[in-house]
Amino acid sequence: MKKIALLAFATAALLFGCRKSDLPAGNPNDPRLIISSDSAQLSQRLQVESAGVIGMNTSIAGIQNTGTESSQYLMELLGSVQAPVYGSRTLKATHVEINGSYAYVSYNTEGETYLGGIDIFTIASVSNPQLVSSVIIPDTDINSLYFSNNRLYFAGATDVSKLTGVTNPAMVGWIELSGGKPTGKTKYAYLPGQVTTGITVANNTVFATTGASGYFLSLDTDSLRQLQAIASPDLRGVAAYNDRIAVLGGNSGIGIYNTANFSLNRTIALNADVPEAKRTIEFNKNFLLVAGGREGILYFNSDNGAKAGEIKLPPPAAGVSPDDVVTNAVTNNNGLFFAANGAAGTYVCKANADNTLQLLGSIELAGSANYVKSKDNYLFVASGKGGLQIVKFTPPVTNTACTGLPAYTGGSNLNVNSNENLRYSGSVALQNVNVNASLFFCGNMTVSDYLNINSNGKMEVKGTLAAGAAGRSLNINSNATLKIEGDLVVYGDLRLNSGATLEFA
Repeated sequence: MKKIALLAFATAALLFGCRKSDLPAGNPNDPRLIISSDSAQLSQRLQVESAGVIGMNTSIAGIQNTGTESSQYLMELLGSVQAPVYGSRTLKATHVEINGSYAYVSYNTEGETYLGGIDIFTIASVSNPQLVSSVIIPDTDINSLYFSNNRLYFAGATDVSKLTGVTNPAMVGWIELSGGKPTGKTKYAYLPGQVTTGITVANNTVFATTGASGYFLSLDTDSLRQLQAIASPDLRGVAAYNDRIAVLGGNSGIGIYNTANFSLNRTIALNADVPEAKRTIEFNKNFLLVAGGREGILYFNSDNGAKAGEIKLPPPAAGVSPDDVVTNAVTNNNGLFFAANGAAGTYVCKANADNTLQLLGSIELAGSANYVKSKDNYLFVASGKGGLQIVKFTPPVTNTACTGLPAYTGGSNLNVNSNENLRYSGSVALQNVNVNASLFFCGNMTVSDYLNINSNGKMEVKGTLAAGAAGRSLNINSNATLKIEGDLVVYGDLRLNSGATLEFA
C-alpha cells in the first residue's frame, strides 16, 4: 500500500465549543438528551496544531531499561479535542470506553453544578479519528462508561432537586446505540450514595460502585433493578475478569468478589487515599493493575492478594503541589500499561517475567494527565478542562520481509557518515536522523525532531515512516533521494531542494 500524508499547520482547525444556542433542542426519545451529529460543527472541536511524532522521556527516576527498548514503542500525537462547552461551562473528560471502531468519552463538571456529556469518535481509520456525535445531559455528571450488547452503560450523579421522588444523586443508566451512535433510547436508575464512580458488565449483570457513603451493587442489565448491595464507604472503581470482580476503595482497599454469587473471596489492604479522588483499576489476566494515588502504580496477584510490583512517583517539581502528583488512572493494552500521574505525566510500564513492574518511560505530552485509556493502536489522555489528547500507538512488530537485517539498537540520534552504507530493521522511535551516504531501513520508524538527507545521500524505507511536528522539517537536500515502499506521514514541513527526489516504489 502506498500512502503519503502531509499535515500542514497554517490552516489548522480553530478551537471551538458547542454552546447551548448551537445545539439541537432535544431528542424525542429522551428529552433530557441534547444530541449533536453535525459533522462540520463537531470537527471544529478538533485541534491539529499540536499533531506530530512524540517520544518517551527515559531519564526519569526509576527507569529500568537501557534506552533501546523504549525506542521500540512508536507514538504520534494525532491532535487534541476541546472539551464540550454548554452555556458558560466547560466540561471535563472523565472516562474513555473503546469498542470496535468507536471510542466513547464521558464528561462531568467541577463544583456544585451537575452537567455531563458523552462524545463519540469513529476510529476505523487509525490515523484519522473523527468526532461523529456529542451528547449533552443537563443536570447529570457522567463519570464512567462501559459498552455491552449495543448499549453504552454510564455512571455518575444527578441533581435530585430537578427530579420527583429521587433522594440520592448516585445514578446509572444506558443509552441504546445503532451503528455506534446514540438512538436516544435510554434507561436510568438511582442508587444509594452521592455519586456512582464505576460501572462494568459481567456474567450478564451490571456491577457498580458508589462513593462517599458507598455501596457495591449488582443490577439487572435491562431494567437496572437492584439485585444485591454491600455497604462500603468511598468506593472508586470496579473491574471484572472471568469469575471475579475487583472493587477499589479509598479506605477499604481492594475487595475481590465472585461474579456468580456476589461473595467476597479476599481483600487486599491499601493505605488510605485522598477522599473521593478519581482512581481506576484494571485486570491483566489474574493480576490487578491499580491507580494507587500517592502510592503510584500498584500490581497485585488477585489469586492470593500478594503485591507483585509497584512504581513510585517522583517528588513534585518546584512550585507543584504534592497533591497534584498522584496516579489517577491506569490502563492495560495487551500487557503494556499506561498510568496518568497528574503533574508527573503519563508513564509507560510493563510486567516482567516475574510479574514485577518495569518502568519504560514517560510520554512527552503537554499538560497534566488526569485519565488515560489505551486499546489496540490508540491512547487517550485526558487533562481535565484541557481536553483530550489522542495518540496513535504502534507496538513493536516483526516484519517477515525484514528477515536477515540486523535490528537497530543504537541511540535516539541516527547518523550515517560519508561512505557508510547502513542497513537496519525493526520498530524504532528516533529523535533525529542525519544521512550523509546511504541508509536502508525495513520496518516502522518515527522521527520526532529533524530528518535530513544531505546532498547526494539516499534513504530507503520499506514499511512506515512518520516524521516531524509543527515547526520541524524533513529535508531532502540537493541531489538526495528518499524512497518509500509503504507509508509516509510528514507532520511538519517537507523541503525538497534542487535535484531532490521523493520516490514511491
